[in-house]
Amino acid sequence: MNNQNERLKRPRWVSAVNMLLHILVCQCGRTEGITVAAAGSTTNVTVGQRVLFPVLPEGNQTVIIELTFKSIIVVSWFSKSKSPKLLKSYERRIDIQEDGSIRMNKVQLSDSGLYQIKTHYMSVKPPLKPPKYSRFHLQVFERVSKPNITAECRRNNISLSCSSIRGNEVTYSWETLPAGGNDSCLHLGQTMEIYPLPPSESTTYTCTAKNPVSRATSDPIDLGVCSIQQPRDGRWVSALCGLSALFLIGLLIFFYKRNH
Repeated sequence: MNNQNERLKRPRWVSAVNMLLHILVCQCGRTEGITVAAAGSTTNVTVGQRVLFPVLPEGNQTVIIELTFKSIIVVSWFSKSKSPKLLKSYERRIDIQEDGSIRMNKVQLSDSGLYQIKTHYMSVKPPLKPPKYSRFHLQVFERVSKPNITAECRRNNISLSCSSIRGNEVTYSWETLPAGGNDSCLHLGQTMEIYPLPPSESTTYTCTAKNPVSRATSDPIDLGVCSIQQPRDGRWVSALCGLSALFLIGLLIFFYKRNH
């Protein structure tokens, strides 16, 4: 009797666990490295991940499932044959799950775009069920690499530039922290111009690069050592300009007195 009770309880326990996992997948969108695409919205994924396009046919009916991308049929699957027809370039990257859902492996940047799943019901009894359409927008991102800062010491200012060699759709921001201070300043953009010249106290600058799937921060750079001074030749130029002006004024005075 106890054994029979345990057998009756076990399916309920298993069903509860499966339901919990299903809720987690729907809410979080990720499980075991798989991103579940959400119909009618944009799903962000990282290069190399796996994406699951859920297929939920209504009832236990015979169906034909088609996944199209850029108006091209990527995979066509007939529920009775169990053998999908794949576009040649996707043969090693697409799998059909037991429930008919379509899994794409090792996504690439070129996989970004709009996908459509058509579920065509093959019922032989009226009324005929119209086909069902589900649309998914997939956006693939490459993780950003650690950015580097380059500083150009100019005559009147310092130009800072931040760049990351890897990543797409990257945005940049700067953080400035004065020496001995706790209050930092933020600046948006890939470049930053510093006016006026930095004070003698050292100031630390860091740059952060990010996109919807990753972020990375550069090593700090201290611009206290970036001393901007006018070249020595500039003093001679200033002196010559002053002497020329005095000479010109003297000539004007001489000719004025001579004429009178």
